[in-house]
Amino acid sequence: MALNYGLLRGEVINSIPYKNTADHYQIEVKADQLYRLAIDVYSEIAGAQVHYANGGSTKLDTDRILLYYKDENFVHPLTAQMLQAKVGFTPKTALPGGLGLDYLRTTPALFPIGAMTLVPPAAIGTNGSDLNDDLNPWVLKATNNPNAEVFAFGSGWDDNTSGSIKDNTQYFNPDPALGVHDVHMNQGDSGKEAANNGVYQDGALFFYFKDTDLWVAMFFRFQNQSIKTDNNGNPV
Repeated sequence: MALNYGLLRGEVINSIPYKNTADHYQIEVKADQLYRLAIDVYSEIAGAQVHYANGGSTKLDTDRILLYYKDENFVHPLTAQMLQAKVGFTPKTALPGGLGLDYLRTTPALFPIGAMTLVPPAAIGTNGSDLNDDLNPWVLKATNNPNAEVFAFGSGWDDNTSGSIKDNTQYFNPDPALGVHDVHMNQGDSGKEAANNGVYQDGALFFYFKDTDLWVAMFFRFQNQSIKTDNNGNPV
């Protein structure tokens, strides 16, 4: 497992919807410290310029056509475990019961993976589509709401760690040095992301509204990620 996989639990205090000049949908989270969530909400085609890329790569080596599934009344036994997690970012090894999501293996299934919706990529003369309108209502409902929490599974980062590759874009003031990205399926890849393949390390985004006991869940994967994988998360 190459990812620093874990769960971020906290409160939404600010957000920046995706726009063409900034990568991802950005959410600022208050927990034990400030964190930034970076959510993939749009598709891109091979050869497209990458706004921010680990390892210095500036071009996509394969299509990254995004698919997503949203459940606005999510019911699953895992939510009880999620509520046992501490506020802040917790690595998988310290999560209750070794909690980790797997789009293909978690039982009962998290969602019907065949029902994911494709987000059309930008083409010549068009801007493509994104998931801003799907996220905005729930992000805004959760923002500075004492009855709301956000839970995000993904890969944690720390800009203060030696060797980290920092996104120098100023999103918030102050801009959190800590954050979570890879909030999407993290297996079945055959492109340069294949190094991150693994099982029980898929990302997802959840909002919990305590006053109504409502969970909203959002799941993301890329079309080139196989939904048939081996025990190491590699495509078969």
